[in-house]
Amino acid sequence: MSSQPSGRIRLHSLNFRPFLTEENIQERVRELGNTLRERLGEGNPSFVVMLKGAFVFAADLVRASGLGGEVCFVRTSSYAGTESAGRVKLLVAPEPELIRGHDVVLVEDIVDSGLTMQAFLPMLEAMEPSSITLVTLLHKPEAQRVEVPIDLIGFSIPSKFVVGYGLDYDGLGRHLPAIYQLDEEY
Repeated sequence: MSSQPSGRIRLHSLNFRPFLTEENIQERVRELGNTLRERLGEGNPSFVVMLKGAFVFAADLVRASGLGGEVCFVRTSSYAGTESAGRVKLLVAPEPELIRGHDVVLVEDIVDSGLTMQAFLPMLEAMEPSSITLVTLLHKPEAQRVEVPIDLIGFSIPSKFVVGYGLDYDGLGRHLPAIYQLDEEY
């Protein structure tokens, strides 16, 4: 990764420009955490975190919510480079004992095509949770190809590739505290 003028960054051979600041993200995460606390009361939900991209968002959201409960991880794969491959593979499944009979907060970094959630939600529902609340940091409504019941959205964004705050481009950029958008003009 290299820095460029105007806060732009370069990952592999692509240039990215600043899109969402660290401050904007943290303010919105606090709001989402408060909303979760209001919805779930003083409960102890199971936070199901979609790896790898949602781990940073999930850590901040769990703290911002002030809710107790367990955290477990799910890993799927659907991307090839900067494009969704259109196929979803479940690589790591959640622990059933943390799902059955529990309120579940499903934490996703980004919903774009909706295909990952369309494939995963029935698997999660089959594990018999009391409820499922889907929270996504980012939503690309223009890219969505299937309906998905998203309960809380951090930011609706244009259908451009983004990195940072847990999201990566071929392994780079997850560590960035802000979110950067692919800069096709640079």
